[in-house]
Amino acid sequence: MNIQYKPFDLILDIKNNNFSYTHSFTRKITETDEDIEKLQNKAASFKKNVKKLKRYSAGGISRDLLETQVDDLLKSYNDMKNSSSKVTDEDVQKQLSKLEKLFSENENKLKKIGVENINGRYVLDSKTFSNVSEKAINTLFEGHDSFIGQIDKIMRKVDETTSDAQYDINEYKVNQTHKYNEKDMTLAALITLAGQTTSTLISIDDMVQSGQLSDTDAQKSMKTLLPIFAQSIYNTDSTIKNENVDSLNKLCLQQKEQLAKIGLTFDSGQKNMIFDASIDMTTADFRNAYHSLFGKNASFGKAASEYCKDIFNDILQPDKIGVSIIDAQA
Repeated sequence: MNIQYKPFDLILDIKNNNFSYTHSFTRKITETDEDIEKLQNKAASFKKNVKKLKRYSAGGISRDLLETQVDDLLKSYNDMKNSSSKVTDEDVQKQLSKLEKLFSENENKLKKIGVENINGRYVLDSKTFSNVSEKAINTLFEGHDSFIGQIDKIMRKVDETTSDAQYDINEYKVNQTHKYNEKDMTLAALITLAGQTTSTLISIDDMVQSGQLSDTDAQKSMKTLLPIFAQSIYNTDSTIKNENVDSLNKLCLQQKEQLAKIGLTFDSGQKNMIFDASIDMTTADFRNAYHSLFGKNASFGKAASEYCKDIFNDILQPDKIGVSIIDAQA
């Protein structure tokens, strides 16, 4: 879950951290299991030798060539078994255990043709093999359910399980620091203030329309809000090129006449918005202009509020730093 911030709290946090924000997140990375890959390479060699012997038929191959094939089978099995020692996947190890058990169960038959387990490695005694009967060889290598046939079945499962275990999804905790420009953060603070002030001005439209601004205290409050609005909503010296800033400034200039009726004017160069504190707030012109700008359904107030949120998001980029913003304008 993202950390939640009120806009000004996030701005202050960034300012106090030398205009930067560091956040942590978990990144999932798909990685190849090197131990599985090594096993797959050795298994490919072993399967190749299994296939050669699976084609065996009595009298269809010379004894010398058969001896070579059996010797190759044992060497490739030993290599594959050795490469599996670091594999941790349970399904893969289960199939390899079946293979090891198959060799053990056929130990007597294998000995008859000269195959023995010496210090964990299977070796072929050439002299014994050369004198073995055809029947002893046929028992191991002929038929679908023969020793070699069963090896072939198990290796198909080894293929399947190693493919499933080949890739791991690993999670890593990553710290990322996002740097900010000090002037841009000043703009973010101003625009946040503008958004909150706009929200307040909208919320008191009913009071303005009811004529309560004839009260001195109510006028003092309004004369506090409107200068804040003027100073924060209109920004022409931004260090960033931002379409939303330009659009908000343009929106203000488009409402130049109505804004003037509530005491908000622009200097000759249109660089700043200024509040005229001498404006008469008790007139119908003031009330009507105010309502057209900040009435609950007024397009100016709504658009200004949205632009303020967009500009804040443009500068702070909450999504990129893993935070969510509590809407202070709501």
